[in-house]
Amino acid sequence: MLLLCKRNISGLRSLRTMFGLAALLLVLASVISCGGSSADPSWRFAYMSDNKWDKKTSEADYVNVEAVKRLSGDMVKQGVSLVIVGGDLIDGRGEGVSGLNAQYATWLDAMSAVYRAGVPVYAVPGNHEYWCDTNDSCIAAWNQTMAPTFPASRTDNPAFPGMEYSFIFNNAFFIGLNQNRFADTFPEYYRGNDVDWIAGQLAARDPSAQPHIITFGHMPQFMTKWEWTRPEDKSNREAFWSLLGNAGARMYFTGHSHLYAVGLASTEDGRYFLYQVISGSGGAEAEKSGWDGLYAEDTRVQPVDWDEGIYREGYALVTITGRDVTLEWRYYDDTERVFKTKPVFSYSQ
Repeated sequence: MLLLCKRNISGLRSLRTMFGLAALLLVLASVISCGGSSADPSWRFAYMSDNKWDKKTSEADYVNVEAVKRLSGDMVKQGVSLVIVGGDLIDGRGEGVSGLNAQYATWLDAMSAVYRAGVPVYAVPGNHEYWCDTNDSCIAAWNQTMAPTFPASRTDNPAFPGMEYSFIFNNAFFIGLNQNRFADTFPEYYRGNDVDWIAGQLAARDPSAQPHIITFGHMPQFMTKWEWTRPEDKSNREAFWSLLGNAGARMYFTGHSHLYAVGLASTEDGRYFLYQVISGSGGAEAEKSGWDGLYAEDTRVQPVDWDEGIYREGYALVTITGRDVTLEWRYYDDTERVFKTKPVFSYSQ
């Protein structure tokens, strides 16, 4: 018998017929377990992305400092053990090494509540970390200011040390992805996923010790408003998504779009379903145009939850108890000036 936790998947009410009964049962089965054994210790991690302000928003600050302070402060209050960040920490556009380092220093200072609490932070670059004056500046500044703040107990991709890596935390295996590169315009700055390296990291994982696979990067693999136009990007996405599905991953965290949206996306063969969590409202400017909640690839992605067109600063809060996982959306109500919690989904790995 299938038992649903309260509001585990708010989007189930709108499941479309294309998923069919079998797919619906798979989704429901993912949330059959609501609580772990009392012997399993619980721990939490937070994910956020897109904290930058562009020059049109502020001539002086390239980080939404107040938003980052609010978010990081609430993370500490929620008792997180780890923070992961999906890029666009800064604006970066046109800056050399010294300008980039100054922007990173501003971001690190805004995160001081987390660092003072002794909570480790891992971040990966987004497209704005690559919008520098030269490629050498982008890489040098990241390696000088950001990479040294990450714990040393990680395995770097030799092609992108300090920018792409895996690490183990408690009973979870994390992979942080460097999906962008130096270029002037989209889609040139998107470089896809290093599928071979990711496959090697997953093969080295101990599934019994790390049943949870948490992957995070800057670029949504399933866009809210458009599809991949280049065949090589889409084929890379399919290989990446299938690799995660076959390995038993259930979540992918991302940003880039300045909004909050959770979708359940199938692999190309329909065998697996993974949650894509877009947590791109970390203080960056709101999207210029609205979104109706339906993904461009709506035959592949079922909406689970989204911000319904109301931009709110927020982050994803994940609680892991043994093999049980719960995701909540923590958002800042700027009218009441308090953070609120929105339950999103739960499942047992």
